[in-house]
Amino acid sequence: MIAGAGFVLWQKRTGILAMLLLVGALLAMADALRGGFLGGGGLIELLPGNRYLISGPMPAKTTVIKDFIIEGQQPDGSVRLVPEAVYSGYWFGGAMWRGAIVIDPAAREGNYELKVKDSFGEKQNPTLVFRVKVWPDQATLNANAPSFVTRKTGRNPFNIALGLALGGMAATGVNFILGRLWARHLAAHNCGEIYKLRRTTRGTEVACELRCGTIAHLGMLGNIYRPSGEFLCTAHVSSCENDEVFMLVSDPQVRLGDVACLQLGTPENDREQATVPQADTALTSSQGRPLT
Repeated sequence: MIAGAGFVLWQKRTGILAMLLLVGALLAMADALRGGFLGGGGLIELLPGNRYLISGPMPAKTTVIKDFIIEGQQPDGSVRLVPEAVYSGYWFGGAMWRGAIVIDPAAREGNYELKVKDSFGEKQNPTLVFRVKVWPDQATLNANAPSFVTRKTGRNPFNIALGLALGGMAATGVNFILGRLWARHLAAHNCGEIYKLRRTTRGTEVACELRCGTIAHLGMLGNIYRPSGEFLCTAHVSSCENDEVFMLVSDPQVRLGDVACLQLGTPENDREQATVPQADTALTSSQGRPLT
């Protein structure tokens, strides 16, 4: 009997694992996107001691940082906006500035709004309004996250999705390699997996992963096994269509994924056996010794 239970078992396990990991990656990605859509709408969520880099266009009629008017900073400096440099925009070349929102380690939880304005009373540029939410600690921040994954694990859902996707692809690769090894193992024993079933007037015919004109020929005898190696029934090559080998089996309980193995003999003897009715063929070949 062909010892292939290990191949089949681990191929099935890796296939299930790959499916679970890839589905998990899709769910994590969906959760990340959902969290983005349901997020704070531009709210900057920070913790005490954080420093958050920001940038924006220069306020109207200003050219240097010293002309900025910044509103909303805490008198004690626990939440403040610190402009640091002026630079030219990458795309359109306009004047831009960069800086940071700095949260003191002793800052209190709360909502803050920081505005960068000019001294000329021009209309407030909405891109220069920064809404800040200070949370007391990481656990509280995670517990209030819009992402389910973040609330339960404290992790970024995009990172979780990436890790699951990479794991799923690795499991898929292992599954593919095991499938190739299993097919090679079967071919070495003149066997092949059954991948097609059809009902005919002569009975049940199966197509297996064997090629016409190489080893298989009309009338050749064979046996059918479960992937675990359990003997199921006898069979013989009944036709060869479009390079597919069909075998007529003596047990209609054969199913996809079962294994068909040929019994090597002379073409003359096989053609004689092919003329015997199916019941007689099953009787004379039922004693065929399984391959080892």
